[in-house]
Amino acid sequence: MKKIAIIGSGSWGMALGIYLAKMGNDINVWAFDEEEKREINEERKCRYLPNITISEKIKCYSNFEEVLEDAEIILHVTPSKFTRETLKKYKEYVKDNQIIVMCSKGFEANTLMLLDDVVKDELPNVKYASLSGPSHAEEVSNGIPTAMVVASESEEVRKTIIELFRSSSMKIYATDDLKQKYNVDMPIVESVYNVLYNNLTVEEAVENLMTRTNIFE
Repeated sequence: MKKIAIIGSGSWGMALGIYLAKMGNDINVWAFDEEEKREINEERKCRYLPNITISEKIKCYSNFEEVLEDAEIILHVTPSKFTRETLKKYKEYVKDNQIIVMCSKGFEANTLMLLDDVVKDELPNVKYASLSGPSHAEEVSNGIPTAMVVASESEEVRKTIIELFRSSSMKIYATDDLKQKYNVDMPIVESVYNVLYNNLTVEEAVENLMTRTNIFE
């Protein structure tokens, strides 16, 4: 079993943490909000997944150094508009042997960069993967059979993430398409999935993808 750090305590970050804790992993979650941290640690509840009782294997902190200490894998799960800002705050604590997995969707609004490129910009030598659906927080946290896709340039990293997430209820597919620096297939597919899930009109969908706003979070 592994020690996992999760940066972000929203529904998706907590769903991944709940799922991985059920598989025996130790989970440290970073939360921006102190009250949210208290709810997780004391009430064992996530405000975004109210019907789930959180495992004692999940601990929540508001300090990056505590969360990342001894973690083997870091799941980054903040809203895309906060990705670079958050990376800048914790990158000094990232060690060479740690893997960062981007679990957020979208683009950086002011640069139009994909999030994997934002990570590479801030941490050019980090071991890196991207994790995407099709899946949703309620499915993953409740153990409903679903699937995800891991993308990484490194075969070793892909195998590590597959082994971490694969179970009887979770099918993991793998690709190395991050080698194609300007390949936008995965982020676009993720965005379209979220557009459909949130029942946007065609006009709203086109406007969102053109302006790179972050209504998906």
